[in-house]
Amino acid sequence: MNTANTWSTTAKTLHWLIAFLLLALWGSVELHELVPRGNPWRDYWIIAHFSLGISALAVMVVRLIWRLGHRPPVPLGSHLQRRLASAVHGLLYLLVLAMPVTGLLMRQLDGKTTPLPGTLSIPVLLPANPALAERLEDLHKEWLWNTLLALIAVHVAGALWHHWMDQDNTLKRMLPGRRAG
Repeated sequence: MNTANTWSTTAKTLHWLIAFLLLALWGSVELHELVPRGNPWRDYWIIAHFSLGISALAVMVVRLIWRLGHRPPVPLGSHLQRRLASAVHGLLYLLVLAMPVTGLLMRQLDGKTTPLPGTLSIPVLLPANPALAERLEDLHKEWLWNTLLALIAVHVAGALWHHWMDQDNTLKRMLPGRRAG
């Protein structure tokens, strides 16, 4: 359970799991692009990307549901910092949800199943619309991804600012195995 001064183990676990999944998603798509067409590893990395994306969506839904029932610790920092942090967190939640949704829709509208590990796959359930699929691809790969990266940079910079400049416990209370002093 969260307290007034610190995040719970569940909150920390969900936070860092999302961070790990985002890093793994980025790595899997980069590795997919590095492998030449025709090499079976190329398929492995894109299937890993799809699986990680669905996992990120599931974890983010769990995180949102969990968050609705648990009050966060008292925010630290100035009024402006708290307002900015709230906006950044809200946009991060939105984008972490939007990325896998647009990825799945993109495949659906392109008339492609979404392969998963083993023999599993998400079948095509929507009528094909290649023009919309192309627009979603641009949204997914360029706009949402670049915005997500920028927000992650702002989020990390904010945590480091709190730690080094404000010298408060904002960062410490989200670190695994740490208690805010």
